[in-house]
Amino acid sequence: MIVRTFPLMEKPHPISATAGILIGGRSRRFGSPKWRAEIGGVTILDQLWEKCGDFEEKVVIGKEKPADLDKPFLIDESDIQAPIIGLHTLLKNSVHDWNLLLSCDLPLLTKEVLRKLWKERDENADIIVPEANGRPQVTCALYHRRLDKIVSDSIDRGSFSLTDLADSRNFLMLEMNEVKEVFLNMNTQADWEKIRIQLDD
Repeated sequence: MIVRTFPLMEKPHPISATAGILIGGRSRRFGSPKWRAEIGGVTILDQLWEKCGDFEEKVVIGKEKPADLDKPFLIDESDIQAPIIGLHTLLKNSVHDWNLLLSCDLPLLTKEVLRKLWKERDENADIIVPEANGRPQVTCALYHRRLDKIVSDSIDRGSFSLTDLADSRNFLMLEMNEVKEVFLNMNTQADWEKIRIQLDD
């Protein structure tokens, strides 16, 4: 009898960062909270939560914690509706240097893409942002905690654009057109249906 032994598959090292998932948007074009939309019987939020499973810490960020939400939650204490408000909330509460800001409109995102984003980071940069479909994906990017004061000052000036923030800082752009389909934004019901059909295929 020949007995072969195989090494156990090593689990990937945890990502030493906090993932902050945004649910604070009004979802006007979608018509209802996007994070509650289901694909395959699983909410978008739960899917993204699982895809951020390699991060040492995960948190949901929004205006008010839903009564039925069973995940760690940070309240952004601002009436302003903009992802930069969620980023500010994330950075001022995080215990990690690096922080993933992630919106709830990317249901096709994968763990592998997040791993690549982490692996390719540059400690000399303030922001690590993937580029796909002809634009920077600033709501699926890593932000360094040293930006906290800069983000706060931008908000105080009334500058709410994450793209403008990235342009004003030392940022690293990672071209990811080879996986551009994972950055398909779910902004409308039609987008949702297109994504569901794509997943069924």
